[in-house]
Amino acid sequence: MGLMDSMKKATGIGLSHSEHFDRAYEKAVLLGEANYTKAVELFENAAKKAAEAGDRAFEARSRANAALYGYITSGDDRYLRLLRQTLGDLPQIEKIGSKSETMDSVPLLGEIDARLAESEIGKIPPTEDMALARAHSVCSEAFKRIFNEGLVTYRYQASDGHRETAQARFFYHQGCSSWHLAIAEVSTSPETAAEHMSRALNAFRQCSDTTWAERAELWRANCRQRRTCWMCHREFQGSTIHFRAFRANVTPYAANVVQTLGQDVSSIDIDSGLLVLCDLCGSTVEGVADILATKRTQQLREEVQDVLGQHESAIVTLSNRVAALERARR
Repeated sequence: MGLMDSMKKATGIGLSHSEHFDRAYEKAVLLGEANYTKAVELFENAAKKAAEAGDRAFEARSRANAALYGYITSGDDRYLRLLRQTLGDLPQIEKIGSKSETMDSVPLLGEIDARLAESEIGKIPPTEDMALARAHSVCSEAFKRIFNEGLVTYRYQASDGHRETAQARFFYHQGCSSWHLAIAEVSTSPETAAEHMSRALNAFRQCSDTTWAERAELWRANCRQRRTCWMCHREFQGSTIHFRAFRANVTPYAANVVQTLGQDVSSIDIDSGLLVLCDLCGSTVEGVADILATKRTQQLREEVQDVLGQHESAIVTLSNRVAALERARR
């Protein structure tokens, strides 16, 4: 390589679009992941030169690589959309980190579509469970279309552990969809909600997500529990949802009375000092307690303010006396 060629490679000045493309690999990609961010600008330069030369195919190839490296290094959906636009014109694209190996564009396009669907989930408020259930369902269907494919971009950009296969992400989103359906349904029908959570549990197990599976199993177990409210004597389903345990002075005598009457002994717990109230009764008790606490707090505030006022007056009187004594000494 002559001096001029070396200078061109070093500065990029005077290079053809194919040489700019090669330079992106030599100066960035092939040097390792730490240099991938540099590849974005270098591929974009190659695309501009290809456009000037009228080489549309090479321009698309360069822009696709610029967008691909832009996304995996930043996670910016803007690059993902650009990649979606340019990749449609390419049957294949270079594998990440390689110049000689390629991958088919169709599975990657499917992955991009699924990722774009996932990005919509973050725009939904966490309290909108039905909307979240629908959004996760859309994502699961997107991954279903590439069910047997390995994933490309998730090694570099992922918010959870399902980074290897579309199959895993399909089951993950199925589980999340059923989870939110259960949360949305539980205020109306705990039994239906428990059925949704059973489907969520199965899906999380399919993708080996032990954390979500344990959460789903615990929630389902609580949802299926039934207890009789101590106050209204009605049976409710859904522990921590439609009934809760409250602290109380539970004596053995009270337990014997309940048992003698043939009532639900599970509504009280002697060892823990707890009794069960449905959410309706429990929230009423808490509401009354809040009113009383607020009233008592106001009374205490007024009493304290009176005492503080007396102390402030005494302090002012003492300060005046001290000042008068100091003046007398002079």
